[in-house]
Amino acid sequence: MLKAFPIVLALAILCAAMAREVKAWGFELHELIARQAQAMLSQQAKTMLESLLAQEEGASLPSISTWADKHREFPTATWHYVNFPKGHCQYEQARDCPEGHCVIEAFAQQLKLLQTSKDPAEQLRALKFVVHLTSDVHQPLHAAWGEDRGGNRFQLQAFGRGSNLHAFWDSTLARQAEGGLEALESDVKLQMARLDTLRPERMGEGRNPMEPWALESCRIVAEDGFYPSSREVDQAYVQKHRPTLVRRLAQASRRLAETLNRVAAAR
Repeated sequence: MLKAFPIVLALAILCAAMAREVKAWGFELHELIARQAQAMLSQQAKTMLESLLAQEEGASLPSISTWADKHREFPTATWHYVNFPKGHCQYEQARDCPEGHCVIEAFAQQLKLLQTSKDPAEQLRALKFVVHLTSDVHQPLHAAWGEDRGGNRFQLQAFGRGSNLHAFWDSTLARQAEGGLEALESDVKLQMARLDTLRPERMGEGRNPMEPWALESCRIVAEDGFYPSSREVDQAYVQKHRPTLVRRLAQASRRLAETLNRVAAAR
């Protein structure tokens, strides 16, 4: 047992370091997604959420959307992303998530708990992860290249400040976009109204709905110009990628609502 302790300690330190590196959408964007999803919930889903959220005073879908970022420990610190070999947007569990500790497999595990657990506390915890991980995987760099930790190690200059590409996509892009967060949320609403989303129930039996969402993110990262060649981002980069940001936020919102509606309908 004592011999195993250094290994456990090393894993804990590694996960802590990864948690610091691999953040997520800024809190305001997680809450935006939850707000927009909330507006599309069925009555059954609203009733289900009211029952689960009643376990915590003042809890709401937006308020729990950031819970998973505040509770990162082994192994959940690695649940927020999946790494691919550079240029390969195909998911192979044996290669990309052998222990099941990535966003794709963690989502499937937590969704199953939300659907089947008889323990309300366990269901609430699963709900928190389902909400958060649905948002996370729509941030393109949460399904990106392992060699630079999803852009965390791609250093750049953003409007006169040192940053990295992952942090820029987490929040700076939204804040620097024309009209700020208020205009962004308005555009997300409009985009949601005309989305033809990739619904999980259309994907075939046995498919994990998170997998195609992750591959969408990966393909965005692989596009020319996503990584700025000059290692400096400016307003032109923001204007170019704002439509992608709006689309991903809208897709996350719509898909989260559809997921919760489907869970509630099956209860």
